[in-house]
Amino acid sequence: LAFHNLPDKCTIRIYTLAGDLVSTIQHTNGTGTEFWYLMSANEQQVASGIYLYHIDSPYGEKLGRFAVIK
Repeated sequence: LAFHNLPDKCTIRIYTLAGDLVSTIQHTNGTGTEFWYLMSANEQQVASGIYLYHIDSPYGEKLGRFAVIK
């Protein structure tokens, strides 16, 4: 899964619909793109379903959702 058009530095947090934190990604490479390989913080593959993401940067916040279909 790729996140595009990101600011130079930001934090991406991915949650389940129940509000459980699945993964945190620190984006610092300045490319504007960050990849998530569908792995939880415990290095386990995530299940199919709907997930929420929260992007936090010095410029503001962005919320969104996506689906994982296997």
